[in-house]
Amino acid sequence: MTTVRKVRRSQIISPFGPGAIIDLVGESFVVEDAGRWRGPRVPVEFPRLASYLGVDSLAAPSPSPRWPIPYYRFPQWLFCTGCRRMSRWSYTKEVANTAPSCENCPGRKQLVPMRFVAVCAGGHLSDVDWIGWAHSSIRRDRNQNQCQRPVLEFLSKAKVGGGLNSLVVRCATCRGERSLDGLTTRIGLAQIGSKCTGRQPWQDQRDAVPCSEQVVAMQRGASSVYFPTVVSAIDIPPDSAWSTFSTPLASLRKSAEFKFLLSEPNHELAKAMIGIAAGKHGLSPTEIEAALAQELTDSRTPTEGGPENIRPDEWAALINPQGNHDPKDRFISRRADHPWGGTGGGAIGWQALIPDVVLVDRLREVRVLTHFERHTMGQVVPSNLSADADFLPAVEVFGEGFFLRFDEDALSSWERSGLVVERCRKLLERHRTKGLKWLSEPTPRYVLLHTFAHLLLRNTAFEAGYSTSALRERLYVTNGRGPAMAGVLIYTAAGDHEGTLGGLVRMGEFPRLGRLLDMSVTAALWCSFDPVCSDHPGQGPDGLSLAACHACTLTPETSCEATNRLLDRRLLVDPEFGFFKDLAAAIGGVPGTVL
Repeated sequence: MTTVRKVRRSQIISPFGPGAIIDLVGESFVVEDAGRWRGPRVPVEFPRLASYLGVDSLAAPSPSPRWPIPYYRFPQWLFCTGCRRMSRWSYTKEVANTAPSCENCPGRKQLVPMRFVAVCAGGHLSDVDWIGWAHSSIRRDRNQNQCQRPVLEFLSKAKVGGGLNSLVVRCATCRGERSLDGLTTRIGLAQIGSKCTGRQPWQDQRDAVPCSEQVVAMQRGASSVYFPTVVSAIDIPPDSAWSTFSTPLASLRKSAEFKFLLSEPNHELAKAMIGIAAGKHGLSPTEIEAALAQELTDSRTPTEGGPENIRPDEWAALINPQGNHDPKDRFISRRADHPWGGTGGGAIGWQALIPDVVLVDRLREVRVLTHFERHTMGQVVPSNLSADADFLPAVEVFGEGFFLRFDEDALSSWERSGLVVERCRKLLERHRTKGLKWLSEPTPRYVLLHTFAHLLLRNTAFEAGYSTSALRERLYVTNGRGPAMAGVLIYTAAGDHEGTLGGLVRMGEFPRLGRLLDMSVTAALWCSFDPVCSDHPGQGPDGLSLAACHACTLTPETSCEATNRLLDRRLLVDPEFGFFKDLAAAIGGVPGTVL
């Protein structure tokens, strides 16, 4: 049976980026690192972001079907649902667009991957040693480790319940067997002497590195098997202006001739190459030599700042929209028209708390997978494992959205309230105990803006007709460094140059926005699981959300910056300490009507 396996280009960063396990129609694969991409890469031009990340360039894989993204079948241990025999697959058996099938069954049933894999804190991934596991049960009649030709079977026992105790790996040769009970414990694989291979499944033994971390068995779909770190940034002025990125000099800097001259400035063919580049881009040799000199000088100058500068840069662009945009600009924004009108909850209340609304008619976002981690996140694994890793995998998407700036004075006064500080204290303690460095600190400001963004996402999807997974949040929150920030950007982005068609921008216009905000506050007032949800001491992963559940606040994880953590709708509307408590009382649970 022919099987065509496809993923969208935007998914090569998340959720199916290098190192991730992907299930496709009964098959399981792991994505190889970007250093193994075949064919010509597609440059993703974003010098500012590349500079912040400390790499020469960003790139996407070739779109040509001649150069598919490399995936590696994993786990390699498969079993047949008919005869239950297990077999270790090899890449030498692969047939293009064909799933593995059982060689023992008459019907040649498709082989199914084993559910469990072995991971370590160092980020390495391997198959479980099923041969060792089957022969690790103590029997008096023989030493099962002497079995020379093991033939494994994956069986299910009746009358022992539905847990791991009912699943057995048996050796048909020596009849040795062991259930999976205890396999996923911290010492499960250590008991049979399993050690880390020091590599990823697609790497061979030459790529292995010494690793003393203990391997642990877990289900291949478990969230702790893969923690990707994706850094994204929005292209902003002046780099996003058509007049900047469309000039002959900008075109020159993207060319293969210029990159050759940068890498080999003293090459004997350098003058000839300059002449070729001059004719191709309509520049004089002197202009090209000046651009080369500037680029070589800048490349030797240490770059100031890093990823922490991304949000402050964008904040400055969002709160200061520019006029006179060229239609071809990659970032087009404008301040929404005033006054606040048509809100059922009262325009004055909203204007006092959210004094500024900016409509973003067009934006370009670049998403970069820098590295990933596994298990307890003891060590990061670069997304490009090649020896000369000069680029990181990236994709660019285009879209639109609207931005809300919160009043700094009102927010500062509210977040210093004793009741608010005490409410967030338990989240802060859990955050520090778990050591989740990748997750933002749950300050009152962050939890408030994050929860409000989720309610906006849910209600925007309802009003505008988008699916919730098509929308994304972007939070601008003061982190103790840089400017004071308090804003939310709701946007949608698609992997093509047209982006979207203006439906989301319209949601940020008056009076439509007033109704949307009223609905969001109203939605925070109740949940179908209340009072359990509103009074819960800790929900979600690691207990890092309070009054927030699937019925009221959660969104698809692709839409959320914090994987549905750090949420609490009571910070919005609680009668004692809610930031929107006066507005909630004025609205009275009934959203305003759009005129």
